[in-house]
Amino acid sequence: MKGKVWLLAALFSVSVLAQEEPTVTQEPASPDPVDPPVTEAVAMTLLTKPAGWRGERIALPPEFAPELPFKGVEEMRFAPGMFDPQASDFFSYLFAFSLEPGHSLNKASIQKLLSVYYRGLCDTVAADNEFDCDPEQVSLTITTVLGGYLAELNWVEPFVTGKPQTLYLELLPIPGERPLLYGAASPQDLNHEQWRILRRYLPTPE
Repeated sequence: MKGKVWLLAALFSVSVLAQEEPTVTQEPASPDPVDPPVTEAVAMTLLTKPAGWRGERIALPPEFAPELPFKGVEEMRFAPGMFDPQASDFFSYLFAFSLEPGHSLNKASIQKLLSVYYRGLCDTVAADNEFDCDPEQVSLTITTVLGGYLAELNWVEPFVTGKPQTLYLELLPIPGERPLLYGAASPQDLNHEQWRILRRYLPTPE
């Protein structure tokens, strides 16, 4: 893949939260963060907010992971400090996958989707930035919780630092003719303030 890939990717600490029953948490609605307006190159239909966060929409499978066995689209919203290693919201973002009919989303298929996705991202972007990221060393674990899944990704952050990173992801699958997978990702601990901001824009688990 040519040029810099402005993407990401997804979730949350499988290190057990101090709850008897872990859950994908929904934060109460509150005003959107006040950020400079961002001009979208394409219309964002899955992640319409926060409008001040730069958005991106790509086709699946993506160029960096052509072997991904899913077709559809992905949308992402990047926190203002997404590519600033000194920011508290470094590498924090929202994402949503919309898959074509015929796909299903369960623990096994989500594991496959995200593992192939992040290994391809790591391999391609790290090479572009002259970092060393062995895709075989990228590991993803998923835990079922009330309302969805929590995941922990261990990889080399390939965009800015080229250093090992643990990325936590919260995942909310929504079944339907076109299955949806909403998620949030951040290296911050799940109790950090950044997660309160991210959860504000995730759908409410049913």
